[in-house]
Amino acid sequence: MNIIDKIFKNRITCCYVFFAIFIELLGITFTDCFPYITEPWYALILLALATTILLVIKNNLLRLILSSLFLGSQIIMIIGFTYLYDSNGTYFDWSMFNQKNDAFGTIEDLTLNWNMICIYSLIFLVFIVIGIFAVYSLKKIRLQNTVHQKLHRAGMSIFMTFSILLTICMPVINGINESNSSYIDKLYNSNYSVYQRLGITSNAIYEFISGQLATSVDISDVNALSETLLIGDNTLDTSDYFGVSEGNNLVMVLVESFDWYPLTLYDEETTALLYPNIVKFMSDSIVCDNFYSREKTDTAEMLMLLGSNPSDKYINYDFPLNEYPYSLPNLFSSSVESNGNELLQIKSFHQNDGDFYNRNVLHESLGFEELVDINDMAEFGLQNTWDENDWGQGERTLDSKTIEAMKDSMFLSTKEDEQFFTFYISLVMHGYYEERESFKEEGYYDYFDELNVFPKGLSTKGDYLRTYAAAVMDFDKALGIMMTDLEEKGCLDNTTILLIADHNTYYNNLAYYAKNITEQYNSELYRVPLMIYDTKLKEAMIENGDSLTVNKFTTTADIVPTVLDIFGIKGWDSLYLGKTIFIDSESIIYSRAYGIFVTDKLICYSANELLYQCENFDEIDLASFVERAEKHLSKLEFIDKILYSDYFATHEYTSPT
Repeated sequence: MNIIDKIFKNRITCCYVFFAIFIELLGITFTDCFPYITEPWYALILLALATTILLVIKNNLLRLILSSLFLGSQIIMIIGFTYLYDSNGTYFDWSMFNQKNDAFGTIEDLTLNWNMICIYSLIFLVFIVIGIFAVYSLKKIRLQNTVHQKLHRAGMSIFMTFSILLTICMPVINGINESNSSYIDKLYNSNYSVYQRLGITSNAIYEFISGQLATSVDISDVNALSETLLIGDNTLDTSDYFGVSEGNNLVMVLVESFDWYPLTLYDEETTALLYPNIVKFMSDSIVCDNFYSREKTDTAEMLMLLGSNPSDKYINYDFPLNEYPYSLPNLFSSSVESNGNELLQIKSFHQNDGDFYNRNVLHESLGFEELVDINDMAEFGLQNTWDENDWGQGERTLDSKTIEAMKDSMFLSTKEDEQFFTFYISLVMHGYYEERESFKEEGYYDYFDELNVFPKGLSTKGDYLRTYAAAVMDFDKALGIMMTDLEEKGCLDNTTILLIADHNTYYNNLAYYAKNITEQYNSELYRVPLMIYDTKLKEAMIENGDSLTVNKFTTTADIVPTVLDIFGIKGWDSLYLGKTIFIDSESIIYSRAYGIFVTDKLICYSANELLYQCENFDEIDLASFVERAEKHLSKLEFIDKILYSDYFATHEYTSPT
């Protein structure tokens, strides 16, 4: 039998191979990749395995059914993972299944790529039609049970077994090799996204096997960490303002999806009418004008409270019961005690279910007394508007309603020797941005029309911006309630307040529209607000002749070192990825969710090829980036070892002296 006859008799399998390759290459183009795979070996192994399974089967109808299942599953995965990429720029990994309830709970508007769906539906239909004709035409061809055919099927079975072993072993072997490689290699190894390197389908299977059977973190030398990590001069750098806020209360607000552009699209007078409390807060605060975040909420939150994150996995689900004596809540509590003050309370608040991102477990490990969630807030008369309908997808519970209902629990009257720490996670600005009834009831849309701003009906994106701007108005109202309450309780001047954006408005790609950015990569997309209200710090900076605007590159990893600095709390440098914002050294973003390095001057997967660079970018900027990235990755190796081994469960934490 010649090769033509073999192809003819196995036309269903051959068609499957062609279509599987075609839809994979087509799929990665929908995630802004080129139509090829740079490291195709694992994809070819999976394709060989599927092909061998089909060749072992004698019945052509069964071949068609099974190949259709293979192809259909591949198409569904590609569409799903492309939607994930389009909605927030994230590449799929299996740890996300820990967050499946969280993910489904945030979907209000399923904006799928219908062009892609139509194309794939047509491709799948063409394959089915070809397959049906093939089954019909092959009915009369019978495979004779000759010795040759038996040997052929035996060979296919052996090859199938070999392919299965390769499918399992390659991720495991690579995982072992990665555990022995330098973290610095991440800076130079690849200049492509994971989909460009492995493909969409093969990356999903590769990550699943690797995550279940292998780890890239070597913890064999974990007991030696105390000799190299927590000794000598390896302490966090401090600034001229070390300890200036010692004895203050601490209020940190993670402001969901907070972006600059609602405050900059109109003139100062109009902006002050729209957002009077934010404008006043800014004028009274230290403002970081060059603050960046390229993280999802859970990752940004851990950077704000812990100062670090692993290179992969999620602290919320993979390490929720670890010991974290170096977290900000734990160190704040220890500091209050060592200063002889009384800690009235240390609590976190969020108007969502406590199991969202597993916060009800993790926050206790981080050092909070409790997480006060939406169920607890019901006792204070706060309505859970998010769960109003059967799908659990009502409108966001307003921040203004939350702060009004919970202000006496969040902000306490304190004496000179008393302190509290409140961490509040806002919700109202969280996307998506369809028109909301609650904003109509509050009169936000009417106020826009009165001022002739954020007009309705210009475009879909314009309407999204209108709703987002209304959400900022509600947060502004909440901020006013908070500041008034603190002032009335007489503790505003001895309270440090941080407003921190967790990320930009990536839902509906609104940041691109509002910032008028058309290219895929631009650091300006990720520049978001960070403001610090602290009368003691402000007075010290004015006295020192320093600007109240911090212009250097700062990011979410800098929050914990900054708070420790101004509160006079020492920490070990290797445990934190950032630096205090009040020294010249700059940190860097290496996003575990997006696989990229980010600064104000560049974006890249590796130093080999930059995806974005600012104007006037030069060799000095590149050298600075490489130096900072190498330091970051060296720290990341230590942090991974600590997290994977739960180091402080068996080793005592001793504060630097």
